[in-house]
Amino acid sequence: MKEYHKITTVFERDPETKFKTLLDGKFAKPEFEYLAENQWRFSEKVDGTNIRVMWDGEKVTFGGRTDRAQIYAPLIEKLQSYFYAGAMAEVFDCPACLYGEGYGAKIQKGGGNYNPDDVDFALFDVLVGNTWLERSNVRGGKATGRGCARDWYGDFVGCGREMQKRL
Repeated sequence: MKEYHKITTVFERDPETKFKTLLDGKFAKPEFEYLAENQWRFSEKVDGTNIRVMWDGEKVTFGGRTDRAQIYAPLIEKLQSYFYAGAMAEVFDCPACLYGEGYGAKIQKGGGNYNPDDVDFALFDVLVGNTWLERSNVRGGKATGRGCARDWYGDFVGCGREMQKRL
């Protein structure tokens, strides 16, 4: 199944902090500066590990962003509890790939900030056949009928410190 594309950070990283902080207002691409004053719909970048849930119409397999990625065993167990052949067959009548982030205890340095005692999965994109689902069909686990995804979404206008939450 298709590997998920890398998402470019909106701002450049500061070389003086060994690229650990962002340079607010210094856009990584001209397109981001052009879009700065438009309304944005964004999702929080969960600091975890990229996960693909692949359904070929008969069986479910799990992978990371690339085919070489290794997945933490407790996360595999959690994924297996959400995504098994019977459940996937009820929702998808053709091959599909669900893209999300595995997060929680022992996943990345700050993973315990999201879930200190367990691991979980946040769904952020779904490819069914050759069609990407609309955001409204991905939110809250609707795409899987499983309700497994934490809602990480919000509507904002602007960029960086200038972002204003839409009321």
